[in-house]
Amino acid sequence: MTLNVGSDFKQRWLTAPQAVRQTFMDDLYRICEVLQPETNLQNWIAQDQRAQQQSQNTIEQAYANLKARLIEEARQRRQLALEKKLEQQRAEQAAYAAQLQQDEAQRFAEQTQTLAIMRQSLDHEISTYTARYQKNPEFPALSFNKAALSVSDDQILSELESVRLRLELEAETQIEQA
Repeated sequence: MTLNVGSDFKQRWLTAPQAVRQTFMDDLYRICEVLQPETNLQNWIAQDQRAQQQSQNTIEQAYANLKARLIEEARQRRQLALEKKLEQQRAEQAAYAAQLQQDEAQRFAEQTQTLAIMRQSLDHEISTYTARYQKNPEFPALSFNKAALSVSDDQILSELESVRLRLELEAETQIEQA
């Protein structure tokens, strides 16, 4: 008597859940019981039907558990892959931010250097222009405001009258000499 279990039986047997393998072993043991001469066939058939139903339920439950475990493992792998990808993106963003900060620091240093050069140039130009000119003497400056030059109209008229008289006298002297 030969039992055809298929060409990939070893692989299927090794990948089957432990509960399925145990159920198959129990079924084989039960089948072996029928071969014993002292076995009552009527009782065995009744027990076999109950045992087959129980075996079917056990196998279905074992494969459902396996499927749930495989789904959970796949979910965990996806979750780990997403976390790894997120970690990689964060690392890339941090590197990019560090690069931006480094570029900004370099630009700031270049601008500071340029401003220092411009300041030196302006200081040189200022010293060149200031060297051309002399400082004003330190005596009091003339003030042309009205308060300092307060001369009354009578004084002005008397001065004008005296200038007119001098000019007339000088003119008469010039005429007499001529």
